[in-house]
Amino acid sequence: MKLLFIQDTIDAESIGVAYISAALKNAGHTTSLIVASLERDIYEVIENFKPDIFLFPIIITKQNFFRRLGHILKNRYPDKKIIIGGPFVTLDNRIAEEGWVDYAVLGEGEEAVVELVNAIENGDSIRDIKNLVYTDSGQIIKNPLRRLVEDLDSLPMPDRELYFKYNSFRNLSVKRFLSGRGCPYLCNFCFNRRLLELYRGNGRYVRKHSVERVCEEIEWMRSRAVLRTVHFSDDIFFTNKKWIEEFSEIYPKKVGIPFQCNLTATMIDEDIIRMLKEAGIRGVGIGLESGVERIRKNILGKNFKNEEIENIAVLLHKYKIELYTYNMIALPGESIDDAIETLEINRRMHVKITQCNIAIPFEGLPLTEIATNLSLLSGTEDVLNMQQRPESPIINVKDKEMFERLFLLFPFLVKTNISQKTIRLLLRSPLNILYRILHKISYFLNMKRYYDIPFLSGFRIILDIKKGEKFVKRFFEDV
Repeated sequence: MKLLFIQDTIDAESIGVAYISAALKNAGHTTSLIVASLERDIYEVIENFKPDIFLFPIIITKQNFFRRLGHILKNRYPDKKIIIGGPFVTLDNRIAEEGWVDYAVLGEGEEAVVELVNAIENGDSIRDIKNLVYTDSGQIIKNPLRRLVEDLDSLPMPDRELYFKYNSFRNLSVKRFLSGRGCPYLCNFCFNRRLLELYRGNGRYVRKHSVERVCEEIEWMRSRAVLRTVHFSDDIFFTNKKWIEEFSEIYPKKVGIPFQCNLTATMIDEDIIRMLKEAGIRGVGIGLESGVERIRKNILGKNFKNEEIENIAVLLHKYKIELYTYNMIALPGESIDDAIETLEINRRMHVKITQCNIAIPFEGLPLTEIATNLSLLSGTEDVLNMQQRPESPIINVKDKEMFERLFLLFPFLVKTNISQKTIRLLLRSPLNILYRILHKISYFLNMKRYYDIPFLSGFRIILDIKKGEKFVKRFFEDV
């Protein structure tokens, strides 16, 4: 069968799509990809490829795009099936009840999608296909999850060639890879907590590829596309010291490309940092989330002291490793003073690159339950209709407008020594348009610095994305 993946923009390739495409090709099917924002005529691509099935990798903050697209394609091509998947679908599968969805795949989908497509092709029953949600006689059927694939090396190499038709991807100097799957932590705001609960009893959740397989995949990519920086997009890169020891021995010899990864303050020490430095690490992302220990522990479920992460920052600076922090504001019970303290700890740690997000209360997570119990949230309908990452608090907080401005100014302010008095004055000033421009500039410069993206390459990607937004807007307007 012919299967067409559709995603909205090229700002990040979907490794999940690449894995599933590889599994489908191994099973004898044909796959292709549309990045909607890079196509002048989506219908022309569809008509030329003539797919039997559409597959949507639904991004958490883009479900409204897929919802609109799904309705349009189902009306125009009623005989084509639409399969959806991704972390958001696993977290909140109410979207599967909407009329444009034929099948939703929960959790890790390589085996489930292949079984489903084979069943559709052969006219077989789908009743026993695990990980599947579908409608039968007006009733939503949710099949149980299958056991996890514990030997990740048994999966085919991700089908990265799917993206090579787009120069924006091929020529981008940083590429994303996964050295493993799963996270050992139970953070109250993260989909991994929900996945870990769903998969309990169905196999080991935290798994790693062999170091040899990781190096093989990177070498394959380097031989076919521009690659100057490797980004390991694992939720937590370090989960096993023996694996890191082997990686620090093999990676510099076989690959030797500077890399970045995500770590956590509670699992690393100077010995780990030294080994990663010897392997060629240039940047580390750490989830600080909140600078207030009370909020981090009681609301977010991350139990470490400020002193711990500040000590890790000292070590990273000692080894000349760039530190990137993930931060979250507009949390249940958080005051603007608390949020400013999150900014302040970043400044004390001399962090130059940050990501600040507005808290998103996803269905089925403890963070959402906490907000609901405190009467700070009326429901999760706003989350179901998001078109981008929120810039305004979803959870009810005091000083909402100040939170909005702090979100916009955070990447800029963290690099400054501006006094708290001046910061509070800026947060009270209705200069949101100016702040939004400053936010975009700061974000672009941060990405350039952290990922070592050449200025011209980064600028071209931004132009492609902005141009693509017009294509997508025109597509929806023409319907």
